[in-house]
Amino acid sequence: MDDPVQRHPTRAEQLDILASIVAARSGKGDDILDLGCGVGYVAHLILEKQPGLSITGVDRNGDALAAAETNLAGYAGTFSGVGGDLEKIGQINPPGGPYRVIYTALTFHDLPDTAKQSVIQWVAKNLASGGYFLLYDRLRLTEPGLFPLQGDIWARIERTYGSAMRSAPDYDAYLTDLGTDNRPASLAEYGAWFADAGLAMQVLHLHGNVALMGGTVS
Repeated sequence: MDDPVQRHPTRAEQLDILASIVAARSGKGDDILDLGCGVGYVAHLILEKQPGLSITGVDRNGDALAAAETNLAGYAGTFSGVGGDLEKIGQINPPGGPYRVIYTALTFHDLPDTAKQSVIQWVAKNLASGGYFLLYDRLRLTEPGLFPLQGDIWARIERTYGSAMRSAPDYDAYLTDLGTDNRPASLAEYGAWFADAGLAMQVLHLHGNVALMGGTVS
């Protein structure tokens, strides 16, 4: 199954890291929850490594869920889709749980901050004992004085991988480019939200300003 998005030159590596963690920390029959599953690409990466898992995917796009069911049909009985809007997380009642792992990939930047916090709170209540939350998404840059250094990193990524992660001539241009619908949170905000939910948090992998963060009940 091909990546339906193929953005960011380091995306494939980071998604493989996420999938490797889920596969290593889960066993046959464990319930796994994918928040914002799209067409099932990340679930596919995980099931390739650990086919015995039971993954439930949540997405508000019915066409995407139908595509996920088709794309993962080769893993009979291991994936089920549930329609639901993460901005209304309290109205979503996925089957199974508590979950050994709950993960989300490049979905949080589409959510308002209040929804991000609500989802993290919900996750903390629905993790199995010793379970993990994996959040993969962009981080908001917050320090204008350090922005030139981030630009240097983006330039190196483009030289190394042949394509750009992002570019902007200065911090104001970066903010303008984000617009109003692209709403990544800062690392400090994520740290506070995880702590408020009773989750210990750590950055597991960072490339540019795209991070894989892990959480577990503290």
